[in-house]
Amino acid sequence: MAIVLILSLSRNCYIVATCSGKEWKEWALTSMFDWSKENIPAIKKELEKEKRKIQNDIASRKTKDARKKETPLYSLPQQGRSVDDVMKELVQSGQNDNEQWKQGRVSGSVYLSSENDDEGHTNLMSTAFAAYSWSNPLHTGLWPTLDRYETEVIRMTASLVSSSGRTGNETNRIHGTMTSGGTESIMLAIKAHRDFYGTRRSIQYPELICGSTAHAAVDKACELMGIRKVVVQCDPVTFTINPESVRKKITVNTILIYASAPNYPQGTIDPISDLSAIALKYDIGLHVDACLGGFVLAFAQQLPQYSSLIPKFDFTNNPGVTSMSIDTHKYGYASKGTSVVLYRDACLRQAQYFPYANWTGGLYSTPTFAGSRPGALVACAWAALVSIGRDGYADRARQILETSQQIVSSITRMKDLHVLGGFRDGDEAKPQSSLQIPTMVVCFASDTLDIYRIGDCMEKRGWSLNALQHPASVHICVTLNTVRCVDQFLEDLKASTAQAREEGANKCKEGTAAIYGTASRLPQAVKDLLRIYTDMTMLSD
Repeated sequence: MAIVLILSLSRNCYIVATCSGKEWKEWALTSMFDWSKENIPAIKKELEKEKRKIQNDIASRKTKDARKKETPLYSLPQQGRSVDDVMKELVQSGQNDNEQWKQGRVSGSVYLSSENDDEGHTNLMSTAFAAYSWSNPLHTGLWPTLDRYETEVIRMTASLVSSSGRTGNETNRIHGTMTSGGTESIMLAIKAHRDFYGTRRSIQYPELICGSTAHAAVDKACELMGIRKVVVQCDPVTFTINPESVRKKITVNTILIYASAPNYPQGTIDPISDLSAIALKYDIGLHVDACLGGFVLAFAQQLPQYSSLIPKFDFTNNPGVTSMSIDTHKYGYASKGTSVVLYRDACLRQAQYFPYANWTGGLYSTPTFAGSRPGALVACAWAALVSIGRDGYADRARQILETSQQIVSSITRMKDLHVLGGFRDGDEAKPQSSLQIPTMVVCFASDTLDIYRIGDCMEKRGWSLNALQHPASVHICVTLNTVRCVDQFLEDLKASTAQAREEGANKCKEGTAAIYGTASRLPQAVKDLLRIYTDMTMLSD
């Protein structure tokens, strides 16, 4: 008992000594709110009022698609429908649901173009999926060619960020696995570092250091794995992490530094080279999240006009990088549901695995969270990579970068709007606050207008953009569809900004503006409101 008390006291003292004032404040406010919402009627009533407001607003914004005109299913039909009937409905509903993204008015989501050669790419994905629709990589050897495809997808992706991967050098070969997406890749990398470094150093309370722009997958991993997330506030202009601030946060419990290339909100690239040197010095891990931009940045570095403007983010140029995540289902143009997580060391990859020796069902081991996996998606990823090839990816990367730069240059000249990220705006006569250029994400804000209202005005014009916070902003993730619609986007953005300016501050807030307004008034209630939102998006009731 005495030992337990001493260990508990030691842990509490460590927490008191290392937690920042902001962490203590958030903990105190959250604790007070959780108690108040259950015990103080006035607060409970106000929260319920806000919940209903959000619920009604989301319900009013739902698209009235063809499915809602039909009686919903609550149980299996007594007799199955004919195959022709089912296929007819699927084709019709798919055509209806795909209409918006095919118009090119969506930020990210679908990365290929809906025109010209990419129609053939969609057919290729369908054919690849059909060829392996019943396959499951869990059963090693049952589909031997599929096993080879998976290995080749990993190696081809590794070759983009490692010279050893391009030469087939087994001595310094980068190792990896395929996953279901960027979130799983990031979580598995964090799990691998926790097990690898935690075991070597007997760390009971591991810590991870990341910037304030880090993807929410980091929060998921830390919550599930008992890891303390130590946040460093990013630069207010460039939105990149400060290496010296990271260095000051390192403790004996630090297992990993997390960096972005680029980050999701503002699209800027963290100083990987500086962070690499820190990771080497302190013998800790460094994960580079290139889920969004890996396939664009790797080829942008090979284009003469961009090579000097893209920070080095890969294994080859940064010996301190221990893992990377790159999504094949974004700018790799594979069907949704595949990503690759890469490791410099085979032992680190093994720390990702889930081996169990005592299960009564037999010896069991899987490389990822899932047991059964859809082998058809592996085939789709392989087909995408080998059909597009290096020249195809380089050309697509060029189009994405040129369009991003066009958007930045245009928004910079718009009244009441400014671009976040400290990017070069293309005007060489003006001093540049950063050597970085926009790559695929353009984030913009306003000091004079409600940026969320501008976003809502864009939505009414048929656009689906991403609303962000801290600071309030909106971004567009440029895809091949955006390339052909960029002039219309800029025209609609200018008109939406003018509309928000004319309406003034007294117009009743609705849509995204109302939701984020509620979040700012009741910050501690945001998680409850998000649960309501998630319930409604699942259409479970």
